[in-house]
Amino acid sequence: MKAIEKITSVRLAEILTERAVVASEVLTDALYAQDKHGEPFVQVLVTGGHITEWDLAKIVTENFNLPFLMAGNYQISDEAKKRLPKEVLFKHTMVPLDVFGDILCVAMPVMLTCDEMNKIQKEHGVDLFPYVGLISENKKVLGDMHKDYVQWVEQEHKRHEEEAKKRAAKPSKPAGDWMSIFDAGEAAIHDKKKPTDKSATPASDGAAADPMSLFDAGDAAIQESKKKTPPPPAPPKPPSPPKK
Repeated sequence: MKAIEKITSVRLAEILTERAVVASEVLTDALYAQDKHGEPFVQVLVTGGHITEWDLAKIVTENFNLPFLMAGNYQISDEAKKRLPKEVLFKHTMVPLDVFGDILCVAMPVMLTCDEMNKIQKEHGVDLFPYVGLISENKKVLGDMHKDYVQWVEQEHKRHEEEAKKRAAKPSKPAGDWMSIFDAGEAAIHDKKKPTDKSATPASDGAAADPMSLFDAGDAAIQESKKKTPPPPAPPKPPSPPKK
């Protein structure tokens, strides 16, 4: 399904920024959590209370032209239940709905990214047709389908807590990492906003920069700083062998 190639967390972050639905800082943190710790972008926003799953599902449906479906209202076929390993369904909070040849219809937990869906398709030899669903509804249906799902969720919750404690115990991130790109980007964008003369009008001073603008500008700033750093001195040439 070619349409899924457009479904990315960065694009969703841009949409949320344009609509001023979620603060830019929150989106940046959620993108970082997904990139560094594998936490689903959508679920970070919902569980953090930054937006309801209903509102987010509506935005995803409208902007990615995807149908909406409550998994609990669909009579799931036996073939669909067996098409993917339960570990895959648990990991992605995804509910299989029906099978039509090589096509498997699934209800997403609001949204899965194109990278996630492409990986599932490649590893399991199936074409996914995604419906926008709800996180809470999918969890309920998965719990009804698999009695060990609740135990799996509890184990995952404990694992995430332990990982969070380990991250908190580590020293602060060194300069030049993923987050420093956003810091440098924000600084670069603010520098651009400064008027160069009295006729300049800072009309956009109040506008929030979207996450991708920060990332692109930050990456460029870091690369530029690397160019200005003088290269290390060349090692001394080895002495010539003595003449016989």
